[in-house]
Amino acid sequence: MPSKTNRLIALPEAADTAWLPGLPHAAIALAIAPVLGVAACVAGLLVATLVSFIVYLPLTVLTLNGGAALAEDAEAPPMTWRAQAVLLGLWTVTAWVTAWMAL
Repeated sequence: MPSKTNRLIALPEAADTAWLPGLPHAAIALAIAPVLGVAACVAGLLVATLVSFIVYLPLTVLTLNGGAALAEDAEAPPMTWRAQAVLLGLWTVTAWVTAWMAL
């Protein structure tokens, strides 16, 4: 039986293949460094990660669950491709805007 974490990061059409959120996020974070500098890159990475866990992920779970809060014993709804793309887009915008503001 899959755990709650596996259901959250598994692709809907390929339950055995886990989505690796670290790879695209790391590529985006590294792309900031040559453009805006390492200090701005680190600032953007930290703020984007913090905002993701505090704001973006909880709102995504609420949206995927039809706006209702998850019960303690309920499994997390599966992440769709669209939700993953939106989260990556929000993370990217947050990282780049924060890096730009850190200059």
